[in-house]
Amino acid sequence: MDLSIEHGVNFQNSLSSSFFTQEQQSLELLQSSPTVSFYQALTVVNNIIFTEKNRSLTKPEIAVLKGAWENQDFSEIGQQSGYKAGYLQRRIAPQLWNLLSETVTKGQQVLKRKVRTLLTEVVINYYQSNPHLELPLFDSQFIKGQLPSSKLSNFYGRQQELYHLKKLINNHRCISLAGVPGVGKTALSAKLLAELSLDSTQHFDFLVWKSVTHSVRLQDLLSELIDLIQPDTSLNLPEYTQALITALIKHLQSHRCLLVLDGFEVLFKTPNLEQRLDYKIFMRRLLEEEHKSCVLLTCRALPNEIHAMSKDDRSILYFRVDGLDTDAALNFLSDQGLTNKNDCLDLIKTYRSNPSELATVVQKIKHFFSGSTEIFFKNKTTFITDEFQSMLDETFGESLEQTERYIMIYLAQKLSLDPAPISFSDLLIQINSSKNISASTSAIIKALEKLEQLSLIESIKDPNTKEIAFTLQPVVKKYINTDPLGLVKSQNSFPSLANAF
Repeated sequence: MDLSIEHGVNFQNSLSSSFFTQEQQSLELLQSSPTVSFYQALTVVNNIIFTEKNRSLTKPEIAVLKGAWENQDFSEIGQQSGYKAGYLQRRIAPQLWNLLSETVTKGQQVLKRKVRTLLTEVVINYYQSNPHLELPLFDSQFIKGQLPSSKLSNFYGRQQELYHLKKLINNHRCISLAGVPGVGKTALSAKLLAELSLDSTQHFDFLVWKSVTHSVRLQDLLSELIDLIQPDTSLNLPEYTQALITALIKHLQSHRCLLVLDGFEVLFKTPNLEQRLDYKIFMRRLLEEEHKSCVLLTCRALPNEIHAMSKDDRSILYFRVDGLDTDAALNFLSDQGLTNKNDCLDLIKTYRSNPSELATVVQKIKHFFSGSTEIFFKNKTTFITDEFQSMLDETFGESLEQTERYIMIYLAQKLSLDPAPISFSDLLIQINSSKNISASTSAIIKALEKLEQLSLIESIKDPNTKEIAFTLQPVVKKYINTDPLGLVKSQNSFPSLANAF
């Protein structure tokens, strides 16, 4: 089944002057949430009971508590837990209600129909009374795979993106989270899984996390994914690639899964043409064959094979991840010790709220400028992280064609003289009058579309004239102008370009 969907989702930064600590953010999020998750409630209940009685809840007690939380009758609880309904209702439940009334609600009687209301209040009061405690980051038993906890403990903002993603994953078979290195694609997808694992209203049977750090054989990846979803079936897997794909799709048909492939584009960087073809067929089958799951791909940009496929049937939702909103970026810099708002706003603008880029400049300011933004701005420079430079090295060394390279060099040199964005009409005039390059209007548009997709250029549309103009991030502009490895002009020196304006 093909899904006809929009090509992109984007979010604009918004200014705000408020600064909040992580503890305040956690508490406010908990208080503003319409529901407390069962896992949060279970964590608090177990902590209180262990303190009072020196024991934790048993498995039958947890089954009854979870069933009551979800307003299930005892026959449903029994079916899901494997215990007999009568045993749970007559033996476990009465003792559990008495235990909770005595220890957790301090004398207020707990009944099955009141469990969720009473425990929600208990959880909020518990964290208000213990502000040094952190909310549980995720339910590790519900997530298959090793979620990167470090990305969650220092998570800022993104509430709007999370809200939209929670809706999109219920309606789309495949979503790509695309953006430049360090912008927070991994953190956003990990936070999504963490929040879903704590949300009793979510409707996925499995949340599966697989980080792809290097190109592997498709057979090996498929075996790992199947083993994460159903470990008991891993010993009887078929030998051939297409049969393995069929086995995985059957799991995605019989169980509703949210599968995250973090760093997906790495799979297509292998020089082995057969492996790339295998992955292309795998993705085609995931998109075309019926199943009730969702695959989330994090990548800098979709590999060419998949990008072409998505344009054919429009079955992949392109979700662009930009930098943090201004309020979240200010919070991040404040927690790093930078409190001069104007200086912070300058850094946020320069580095486009990219968390990794901001972290790098903060480290440099602390190490070389005594932590003083005032001293830094007297000697201001633009830093490029190793990850970002590696991406630019690869792009200029391997990916860009002549017209794309010409556009990038022209924009960088022109913006160095005048920071005003360059209009599309001016860009056309420049290219048409150049003796170094010949390109039709359609070829220029195609080049601009590719550069936008790679997050190498930024487009701005005039609200009145609707004319589109282009600019570069300061980091990209510096890389092009300094050309540290001689990659920018390695194929085409464009001798007269510098004299074109």
